[in-house]
Amino acid sequence: MEVAMALWDAAEDFPNRTLTMMDPRKMHGEEPTDLVAAAMQQADVIFRVTKMSLTHTMARKKACQAGARDLNCCDYTMSMLESGGLYTDFEANRKFVDQIAKGFENGSECRIISDKGTDYTASIKGHKVSPQYGMSTRKGEFSSPPDIECATGAIPFTANGTIVVDGSITHPEIGVLKEPITLEIKDSIVQEIKGGKEAEKFRKVLEEFHDPRVYQVGEIGVGLNPDASLCGRMLEDEGCYGYVHVALGNNDTNLQDCPFHIDMMFQSPTIFVDEKVILDKGNVVFD
Repeated sequence: MEVAMALWDAAEDFPNRTLTMMDPRKMHGEEPTDLVAAAMQQADVIFRVTKMSLTHTMARKKACQAGARDLNCCDYTMSMLESGGLYTDFEANRKFVDQIAKGFENGSECRIISDKGTDYTASIKGHKVSPQYGMSTRKGEFSSPPDIECATGAIPFTANGTIVVDGSITHPEIGVLKEPITLEIKDSIVQEIKGGKEAEKFRKVLEEFHDPRVYQVGEIGVGLNPDASLCGRMLEDEGCYGYVHVALGNNDTNLQDCPFHIDMMFQSPTIFVDEKVILDKGNVVFD
């Protein structure tokens, strides 16, 4: 609430500012109330100061289709407004986003490996590529600063292999990991989650939804903000340069419809697209 009021006060020169409130959502990707969704579709600019992200919702998509410039501020803290990833040079970092987007575009197969044991392969053929520059300067544009990333997604039923998560998981009860969590994936569905206490907590988070769709692998994203640091806050974590995240649940297309989205960050991986290296141990490879 403190962050919301700080942004509200900063917008005092805009006479049509409107503040809407609702009960917190249970998970990222859960739709807002009908009232909030309707207000979003009437807005020119939206600051979404929420606990859980609304990015992967129909409400956000319809608002942007109507022309809103949308800014995701989920799970912000006052300290994030004072230092860190929000103070990066967003324009200068475009080159990282564009290079990864170039690598994903027109690609067929994506393979991700890491020294910790990740070895994951999925088809990305025909999947939308979503560059996120951390700015919403044009009508219909959405962003999630300090997150700067480029994302695509696994085509349903094509993802297989092992993902070792050693960074963070974007859930309030988990955050930055003390020990790695290993996921075994077959045909784009998580078959097994291995690890210690945090792995057990993660299993329970998923089980509580009683929905098999929460186990489907969705987004593949590359963090590209060199001034972001791992802290347990979703938008700072998934934007960290040198980290890749794979998400369960919904993604930024209609290929997978699920009222749930959770990102899992792991550090210093290498990404191949059709055997060409586009990320080498966390570093962007330029042509």
